[in-house]
Amino acid sequence: MTDWQLLAPDEDTLALADTARAQFRSLHGPAAMRAALDGGVPDGWETIADGGYADIGIPEDLGGIGRLIDLVVMLEEAGRALLTAPLLASALAYRTQVAAGVHREDFRRAPAGFGIAEGVVDGDDGNGRCHVERAHVLGGPGAAAFTLIVKGPDRAWVVVVDPEAEGVEPVEQATLIDPSRPLPVFRLGGEAGVASAESRELPLGDLDRVLAGARACVAADLVGTAAGALDAAVAHVLQRRQFGRAIGTFQAVKHRLADAYTAVEQARSLAYGAALSLAGGPPGDAATRDCLLANAVAAETAVRVASLFTQLMGAMGVTFEADCHLFLRRAHQTACLLGEPDDLYLAAARIERIERRISR
Repeated sequence: MTDWQLLAPDEDTLALADTARAQFRSLHGPAAMRAALDGGVPDGWETIADGGYADIGIPEDLGGIGRLIDLVVMLEEAGRALLTAPLLASALAYRTQVAAGVHREDFRRAPAGFGIAEGVVDGDDGNGRCHVERAHVLGGPGAAAFTLIVKGPDRAWVVVVDPEAEGVEPVEQATLIDPSRPLPVFRLGGEAGVASAESRELPLGDLDRVLAGARACVAADLVGTAAGALDAAVAHVLQRRQFGRAIGTFQAVKHRLADAYTAVEQARSLAYGAALSLAGGPPGDAATRDCLLANAVAAETAVRVASLFTQLMGAMGVTFEADCHLFLRRAHQTACLLGEPDDLYLAAARIERIERRISR
């Protein structure tokens, strides 16, 4: 039976959240985002590695520590702080590797890139050669390895490749909404293809299950972004005055912030629930559905709350100095990393429909 009390993080998890919040804030996310907009390079991986954050949520037999709920709570704090270090990209890569059975402890010694692309992988499991025309790789710059979901016409693969391997070519650095989370494009090809460090073939129908842990990670990051935007919006309306009163005393402002608070709490509960549903082992249909819903709801919530923050800032909201555009940039770029919310809802509905047919 599910222990729903796990939806409320215990003392150890809350202590981890406090520690992560302090360390992530020390990396000055908003300032780092502005530097990236001016062409700077996001940094901070040493703090992540030294703090052991890359190991959180990885099974103990693979050298990891903590539980999935710890990983989700930690990533929420990273989103709240607008962390620019490649923690999310690495978490997506590691969770996908674990789900596909190709994770190695040495992969966590350096930051990882993650992407989903169309292509083909030749060869047997473990030593396939990858052919991909265009792969958008989150965290690509500075990554020691790329973890890619490669989708073919009738099957898919999870592959881990060395970005310095022969045949890996940068195609372009597209203009981004949030340059602090670089998403460069690479081509993996040549006549022989790119050799993989690890590879695993999957039926197309298993992709959502393999991506379930990654979806929980994205949901947690987006919840943090929404919560950070809400905190900043509340702080602004309490000090901004119009007509001799703080604008936070106006009923219309109160109602919109109350709705935003409810939305953030709902998204957080779904993210925690997704972590709980994955705690029992490999994800089944129910856990896969929970992760799809958590990802979709968190994406919509982050964009909605960041937009509200911008609106409540008034004319200041369109200035570079205001932080609201940083939350809005982060929310929009992260929201569709693993699919549009409408597509995620549709996939979750299909799983629910199948489950109901089976239960009849």
